[in-house]
Amino acid sequence: MVQLHHQLAASGLPARLLLQVHDELVLEAAPDALDAVLTLTRTTMESALPLSVPLLVETGVGANWMDAK
Repeated sequence: MVQLHHQLAASGLPARLLLQVHDELVLEAAPDALDAVLTLTRTTMESALPLSVPLLVETGVGANWMDAK
């Protein structure tokens, strides 16, 4: 999560990390930057730690948290 926050700031994308709820992250992003933000989020979170098993990240998009699930 901290790495993602730094990656978003360094990228200059119009997005920000709003909230962490257990194993979920809630971000706010401009619609035109959505694909880049999703890619950056998946890449950063899947490579957060070196593991012997793959760490898979699922994403959802919506106007609110419930719609995104």
